[in-house]
Amino acid sequence: MLSKALDIRREIILDHYENPTARITEDVKLPATYKSANRDSPSCIDNLTAYVKVNKNKVSDVKFSGIGCAIATSSTDIMANLIKNKSIVQAEKLITNYLAMLDGKKYDRKLLDELYVFENLNKQLNRIKCGKVGIEAIQTALKEYEG
Repeated sequence: MLSKALDIRREIILDHYENPTARITEDVKLPATYKSANRDSPSCIDNLTAYVKVNKNKVSDVKFSGIGCAIATSSTDIMANLIKNKSIVQAEKLITNYLAMLDGKKYDRKLLDELYVFENLNKQLNRIKCGKVGIEAIQTALKEYEG
């Protein structure tokens, strides 16, 4: 039973790594209506830029570009898809909840959808940053719309 659960988690991570729906190439020029933020990791290859578009206080689109390991790419892709069509407040709540999970703090698993596959990442200290790098870029870009 446990190995089947691990297989499903691996499958979700690999699917979003190999076929990310929110990823764009560096040469794609998005309109100025997108806010962007970059995050990288000094200890590995992860270097992702997130692009967020908000329309009428609702996240209308999220894209990302750059280089990331399987965890960085898949977590960013899943989050990008989850916060689309959510209000800024709902998106921030989801991001905060996910980051709390990675930090080993109290979180609501029901909010996470496919992001639950990273719930044991906080036990691998060297991989926590991988799970945060793209999400923190999304969070920073989203904050550009506040105020």
